[in-house]
Amino acid sequence: MPHLEENWFIGCMSGTSMDGVDIAAIRTDGQKILEFGPTASKSFTPDEIEILHMARGKWPGEKGVNQAVRIVEETHLALLMETSPEAIVGFHGQTLAHDPENRKTYQAGDGQYLAENLGKTVVWDFRQQDMLNGGEGAPLAPFYHFALAKYLGMTEPCAFINIGGITNISFVDPQKGEPVDNGALIAFDIGPGNSLIDKYCNMKRNLPFDRDGYFAFMGKADNDLIRKFLEHEQLGLEGPKSFDIHDFYFLLNQVEQLKFEDGVTTLTECTIKAISTVLERTRFKPKHVVLCGGGTKNSYIVARLKEILSMEIHTAEEWGLDSQYLEAQAFGFLAARVLSNLPTSAPGTTGCEYPTVGGRISQPRKTKT
Repeated sequence: MPHLEENWFIGCMSGTSMDGVDIAAIRTDGQKILEFGPTASKSFTPDEIEILHMARGKWPGEKGVNQAVRIVEETHLALLMETSPEAIVGFHGQTLAHDPENRKTYQAGDGQYLAENLGKTVVWDFRQQDMLNGGEGAPLAPFYHFALAKYLGMTEPCAFINIGGITNISFVDPQKGEPVDNGALIAFDIGPGNSLIDKYCNMKRNLPFDRDGYFAFMGKADNDLIRKFLEHEQLGLEGPKSFDIHDFYFLLNQVEQLKFEDGVTTLTECTIKAISTVLERTRFKPKHVVLCGGGTKNSYIVARLKEILSMEIHTAEEWGLDSQYLEAQAFGFLAARVLSNLPTSAPGTTGCEYPTVGGRISQPRKTKT
């Protein structure tokens, strides 16, 4: 396919929080960000969330997976039909299982199904080819972060920290010409983000999350538990590495004996200390750190990071961006790269053997006349 010229793309993201779907339009040639477009979101219902959580950690063919797939596909379809302009779709799907050691990952949802029902080109299955080429399959947003640093006019080393269900980091050198250049990008998963906090709030109080860090501000952290958590063999190490949410479920058992507020504070501090440990130990010294993802809505997390870190810490909103939709924008951007046969991952971002073009392209079948 020839190089695309300034097309509009609409990226879709349903993250590990499993609370709903975000979509965001972006005009891009797959190298530069040219313009941001409309955004929209649709929450899953409580019953749908329960079905998705029951399917977490499962693979195709296992009990409950087909129900989860239907929810993911129909929610995306309803949202895209209602709000999508004439744009090519970048569809991530809902991650149910991720096993990089065995080169397996599973994102629920069929891009061909969406293409047929939308009548549009859909780019999807972004992770599998990276894993086949020896990569972790995650994180995939770093190539977009590289373009964002250029778009924002950054000239000094910077870092983007996405605090989603899992926290990941992209170290960016905006002086480099391309994201595949040596030293342009180093990226990896850091540790837990919001997922354990959300699950704990749901288990104990039937709440979806700790709104604005309310309970974290009220509680007292168990420092002994946090110290033991930081002994995890992968924490604090540079990548490539990726995590599945199940890797940290042991923390839920360890906070079981604490008061509810103390449990929330302890889990939140685990997220914060995982981030600060990486930034303190890394050989990369970013001038600016941009916080994005759902964790930016937690005032406790943002305040504590600004308190304990020496570099300049700003939320995406302070740079004029929208934290909620950055990952959706990223998959619109990656879709543009796939259609132009440009890499979507590199050894410095996922550990793949060489720069890799991920993603499958699905188009609606032409009807016979």
